[in-house]
Amino acid sequence: MEYIVISLLICYIAYVHYQMNKKDRLIETMVNKFSRIEKDWDTNQILLLLEEHRLLHSTTTISRNRLFDEPVIKFLFANENDSKIFIHYTKDELTAKKILREGFRFIEAFEKTAEQVYNDSVDLSYKHNVRKYYGKYIVVICIGNEIYNHFNEELIHLNKQNTQPEHILSGIPSFINENEEEVFTLSKQFVKGYINYETGTIVQNSEFSPSYKYFVTKEQLN
Repeated sequence: MEYIVISLLICYIAYVHYQMNKKDRLIETMVNKFSRIEKDWDTNQILLLLEEHRLLHSTTTISRNRLFDEPVIKFLFANENDSKIFIHYTKDELTAKKILREGFRFIEAFEKTAEQVYNDSVDLSYKHNVRKYYGKYIVVICIGNEIYNHFNEELIHLNKQNTQPEHILSGIPSFINENEEEVFTLSKQFVKGYINYETGTIVQNSEFSPSYKYFVTKEQLN
């Protein structure tokens, strides 16, 4: 696992380095163009103008990321002592609202579309930067440790290696979609709400209950 993380970090650093070099080349090109257009401007004046533009753009970008605002962090990690916390990004608020109403649908592997997070700024920042391009709405999912561990132990006892607790923590049976993929639906009681990380807006699910318990049939376990 450590090798994978290190490899990802190396790739990310290389990508950032590439982007910085590309921006440097762009600035140099712009300086040359400006110099030809404005004969009265010297290079230092143009560079100063570009730097002011960069700072303005950076400030705007930073102000649009409200994920680390105190109210957002409190909402996100309020259940950290008794629950596992996952986040899912989506571009459409209608999709986020639908998840609150109907539960969280996923295909086959839960971890492919939802990321477990911890109350650690480095961990959260890294995972946010990886997934933020999927959309500005973050759906927050919390599953109580007690219920999660209970079903995890049951699955281990039954030697169900390819089944996760998320697969059975659903109010409805799984189904096969048009692409012949099995679709699971995590119960809406485990959906805490969603966050708009650009504005810091928080929408809570009134039916949220991380320790929600319901009857699980033997068929679901088998």
